[in-house]
Amino acid sequence: MTPALVFAFTAGAVATVNPCGFAMLPVWFARQLAGRENDAAPVRLMRAIAAGFGAALGFVATFGLAALVLGSGALWLGFALKYIGVALGLVLIVAGTVTLFAIPLPRLLVVDKCRSATERYGAVGFGVSYGVVSLTCSLPVFMGSVGLSIVGGFNPLSSGTFAFLAGAASVLVLVSVLAAALGTGVFTAIGRRQGVLRRVAGALTLLAGAYIAIYLGQLLFAQAPWMRAILDTGGYWAAMASRAISEIAGPRVLLFLLLATVPLAWIAWKKKG
Repeated sequence: MTPALVFAFTAGAVATVNPCGFAMLPVWFARQLAGRENDAAPVRLMRAIAAGFGAALGFVATFGLAALVLGSGALWLGFALKYIGVALGLVLIVAGTVTLFAIPLPRLLVVDKCRSATERYGAVGFGVSYGVVSLTCSLPVFMGSVGLSIVGGFNPLSSGTFAFLAGAASVLVLVSVLAAALGTGVFTAIGRRQGVLRRVAGALTLLAGAYIAIYLGQLLFAQAPWMRAILDTGGYWAAMASRAISEIAGPRVLLFLLLATVPLAWIAWKKKG
């Protein structure tokens, strides 16, 4: 890869652990950990890979759309993102609470529609949400990696865009596969008790929603000492993860793991019977 593509790939990988949206990565891990508990391991693995690519697509598409909006002169987007991010944090708090305490939802048409949409497009939708809460921190990096300026045009088919997408996918797919494999082992070890992993996922979602609401809320409201302590802790771990991706793992290792995951999953799928 050329230096520009290496930079774009690395930027995409690091963007998944930005301070604004860092807490979404544990939610993504929890989602894959608890997903489809009764499926066989090869099935979970294939679904995890597909989900990782879907989430990466939604993540990068959000950045591209934001670049288009800013390029049209809609500078209000930066201000609106703070409120949207806080709202998404609150939604995660509610969703995590419902899952953690197994609160039954009413049998309404809108609830059933949401369940159906989540089943089909949940990974892409998660990637969009992940992208929205990450925009405040990572949009300038995205625009730099694909050669954009505020007044420049956005070409979704540029090599920089695909490299950024591959970088984000490398992290999300690998986390998906790790969570799916761990979930299968834990599910077997605990005697296949229903709902245990879902409650873990609910707890992580609740905590992540609280962090996101607090992190983006600091830009709107006065900061308290306890808020600063939470944000400093989250920022520290985000910086550590970013350093691990950019300096320790490196783009070549991530790209190799990404390319190696698909054929390995295919072999596992063919041998499932």
